[in-house]
Amino acid sequence: MKNKENRSPWLIRILSLFFAILLYYNANSLTLSSNNPNQHFNNLEATAENVPVNVTYNQEKYFISGFEETVQVDLTSSNKILLDKESNAETRGFSVVMDLTKYGEGHFDVPLEIIGLPKSIQATIEPDILSVVIEKRQTNTFKVEGAVDSKIYADGYETESIVIDPPVVNISGAESSIKEIDRVIAGISDKSNITGNFSEKVKPYAINKDGQPLNVIIDPETVSVQVGVTVPSKRVRVTPIQSGIIPKGIKDYTFSIQNDMVDLEGPKEILDEINGIDLKIDTTNIRETMSSSYAVVVPRGVKANPESVFVTIKPNEVSTDKSSVSKK
Repeated sequence: MKNKENRSPWLIRILSLFFAILLYYNANSLTLSSNNPNQHFNNLEATAENVPVNVTYNQEKYFISGFEETVQVDLTSSNKILLDKESNAETRGFSVVMDLTKYGEGHFDVPLEIIGLPKSIQATIEPDILSVVIEKRQTNTFKVEGAVDSKIYADGYETESIVIDPPVVNISGAESSIKEIDRVIAGISDKSNITGNFSEKVKPYAINKDGQPLNVIIDPETVSVQVGVTVPSKRVRVTPIQSGIIPKGIKDYTFSIQNDMVDLEGPKEILDEINGIDLKIDTTNIRETMSSSYAVVVPRGVKANPESVFVTIKPNEVSTDKSSVSKK
């Protein structure tokens, strides 16, 4: 009994020392956490891609070129909500800036800056330096030429006329680029199976003598291109043909047509099959000379000019009392 009593104080002392050590480490751990609240949460990362580079410079005096227009920004923070907000292009509050206000003409490597970024977020720009060419700005007026790709037409159709509105544009750019301009073109090539006149809004572009596009600013950005289309045509003869019943006492008919030639317009493959037009005249009720207009009947998709012709029909009587009836 006495041995148990002697061991109790030592057991209590050992347990007390254990708990004291445990409390010491817990207290130090809490202190470290309070002094550096981010130490366990500083590994949250996000990437903002295709961030536009906002350039500040004298736009009336200079023209800039040769630089990347977007960059990547790597973000780090312990605040996930804020990190998600700034990495999203639609909710982003920061911007990347390239300040050229202190630069003149020449080729420079310019550092980028971030503005509007919350203090709790760290950012790294990739790349953080951009090469840029600064040149003297020049503006001239140029005439716009229309260019229509022949492949947009159905077989046999082609461009007849092109009207550009406005016919001239103002072009601004580096002085060296303006001097290189050989032509300004409003081109159309994204249509197919065109069979008639049409108009379209087009962005003109400037090219040099080698046909290479130039980095310039065109005002206005778009022009109206009105295209007149030549339709395949063909002139053929119209031949009146008796149709229906020939009344008793009539032998046949003499047809006199005022203009027996018509112009046809339509798809080339159809016109190639037409060598002439038979104009059927129904004589069932014609017993005496008469004149009338008759529509020129053509295949679908084909137009005739004129659309009708004037025909005089003269019955020729039989020489005997016998009558004949025929149907064609």
